[in-house]
Amino acid sequence: MRFASSGGYSVLHSSGLQHWFKNWQGLRKHKLTASTFAAAVGFFHRRRLQLWLEKIGAIEPFSGNLATCWSNIKEEEALERYKLITGNSVLFPEFQVYGNRNAGDDWLGASPDGVVDRLVYGLPSRGVLEIKCPFFDGNMKKATPWSRIPLYCVPQAQGLMEILDRDWMDFYVWTPKGSSLFRVYRDAEYWDVLKMVLSDFWWNHVQPAREICSKSQITDPLLELRSLKPAPRHEMCSYIVYESKRVVDSSKLLMREINGKLIN
Repeated sequence: MRFASSGGYSVLHSSGLQHWFKNWQGLRKHKLTASTFAAAVGFFHRRRLQLWLEKIGAIEPFSGNLATCWSNIKEEEALERYKLITGNSVLFPEFQVYGNRNAGDDWLGASPDGVVDRLVYGLPSRGVLEIKCPFFDGNMKKATPWSRIPLYCVPQAQGLMEILDRDWMDFYVWTPKGSSLFRVYRDAEYWDVLKMVLSDFWWNHVQPAREICSKSQITDPLLELRSLKPAPRHEMCSYIVYESKRVVDSSKLLMREINGKLIN
């Protein structure tokens, strides 16, 4: 199969709008990465089918939009604010593959924003950092830091903690008007269900379609591979949404500031 091509150059691909250290597109291409876990489950309308088409090579992988460009150019500023607020030192690991610890799971990967290693009462405390710089459709008048973690962020959060083998996550939300910091904890039961759904997407839909595409000329995958096309939502999607609410309810809002003032 051949990738569809727009035939032109998008300003969104300019070097100044790319992430300041994550240049891992090639490594991500043939993996299911944490940032796509919610889509693979079916959290977003039509995104599950689009992700399937991307992973079998029928269309080009998602390469960014205005929201991701905003996040790319603001994340370094957000990181400095996070370090100032918490006093934490942040390390920047390479792209992580789950199979490094679990043979046979190398189809899962993650690109963390950073990791945090601390000592608490003399014992190691291992965390991962996730930074969000929401775009608000470009309307910065609405740009106030979240007071609650969106449910669609939970699959990514739990995936990052599992793949990096971390116990907790600092989920930091930055806006021009202020920021908020949440603590999320690793949930093994949540991951077990999530991984089952991800495995179904990968092994029952992506991989069989890939094998056919490698041997045959496919011009219309939606028609010719319709038996392998995933449903818009996995049958366990509603359950995972419900469990995501439980995870969010158990997370802790550590800090929320607006215009330099702490908000209770």
